[in-house]
Amino acid sequence: MAFASPTYAASPSQPEVVRSLSDSSALRFVNFGAIYFAQGLPMGFAVLAVPAWLAEVGMSTSTIGAVSATTMLPWAFKVVWAPLVDRLKYRAMGRFRAWILGAQMGLITSTAALISLRSPLTHIHALAGVLFAQALFASMSDVAGDGLAIEVIPDSERGLANAVMSGSQAAGNAIGGAGLSAVLAMAGFRVAAGLSLLLLCIACLPTVLLRERLGERLLPWMSGAPALIEADRAWLPLAGSVRLLVRSVLARPSVRALAVWTVAYFLSGCFGVLMTVGAVRNHGFRQAEYASLGVLALGTHLMGAFVGGRLADRKGRAPVLAGALVLGAATWAGFALLSPYWSDKGVWVVQALVWGAASGAMLTVLTAVFMDLADARFAATQFAVCMALGNLGSVLGRASAGVLEARFELPQLVVGAAAAFAVLAVWTFRSSAISARSRTT
Repeated sequence: MAFASPTYAASPSQPEVVRSLSDSSALRFVNFGAIYFAQGLPMGFAVLAVPAWLAEVGMSTSTIGAVSATTMLPWAFKVVWAPLVDRLKYRAMGRFRAWILGAQMGLITSTAALISLRSPLTHIHALAGVLFAQALFASMSDVAGDGLAIEVIPDSERGLANAVMSGSQAAGNAIGGAGLSAVLAMAGFRVAAGLSLLLLCIACLPTVLLRERLGERLLPWMSGAPALIEADRAWLPLAGSVRLLVRSVLARPSVRALAVWTVAYFLSGCFGVLMTVGAVRNHGFRQAEYASLGVLALGTHLMGAFVGGRLADRKGRAPVLAGALVLGAATWAGFALLSPYWSDKGVWVVQALVWGAASGAMLTVLTAVFMDLADARFAATQFAVCMALGNLGSVLGRASAGVLEARFELPQLVVGAAAAFAVLAVWTFRSSAISARSRTT
């Protein structure tokens, strides 16, 4: 169910010039943009740069899919630690900020471990293990960041805020994928890992410098006290939390949104591997060249995210989501029809640009839907369940890429993707209950 944004109690001794996330839209956008960029950077490296690199050196599709699925696995099981994030808090630093800061430290440490891998191609399991650790800490940051966003972002800002978060994560994906892929090709794996570490350290600075609310501690050894809010007084026993969580997730609007979310992520994960292998092996793309398509698609992804987010705030979630799904179906259908011309790289560029716009709008609106439906008492856990189901779909899609490639030609699979998005579009458009805010602006 939707909830009202709480009123924050600022410390009277705090100077008025000091600002916090709870009272500044600009700081909220900067903070969440940086958090989601930091999550997107290693993800882009793991799911864009590394698969293209492995494809170019001749690794099998099954191996590439297995490495890619392994690095996405922590995102599918965020629910394991989401209840801990909801229930265990260092309140002197806020309700979620200590978790985010700790996860970012783990992310930096695991990224530093990449530099120690002297021969990742001959130690593929070690490479997958370090990428898994990166994803583990990035997904932990994501759980806490989602909980903080649900709590401090007002309803009227959620569409735009989700566009900022989605766009920032896409920027991280593009730089981690295309940018670091180019560095990998020119200077080697360790240089690419070192640059990733530097960018992550910069992106984590806002978490260190910005409080959740006035009067709280900036760092554990500094002075400050918790600024209590409504959610602190709404404590639920564990059994009660579980019952309400299950009821919320299984509610009709949530089930509809989760079905669209999971199928979309399955298809995106599967085709993320299939398109990479097909482009690099069969259609003349170099590793860094194909990964650079992520940079080209970034602009349209951001445009789709911002336009979709603003329209969803004004016109409702369901019609905008349906429109994004229609655009996605048209993108894959057009790409399938042009299969005789796939040797022309321009066809792949156009597909990437249009799909970027469709996926940007789709993911932004669905994220706003899940925020609308979250209960403040266990928001991080509820939101993590929704996100985890989508990520599980991505893991299964990546893991199944090799099996599907062995049974079907890529044009046939692209036609199937177009049909699936078309069915989801019709189902969504006919739904009047996809979100509690579908009827309001």
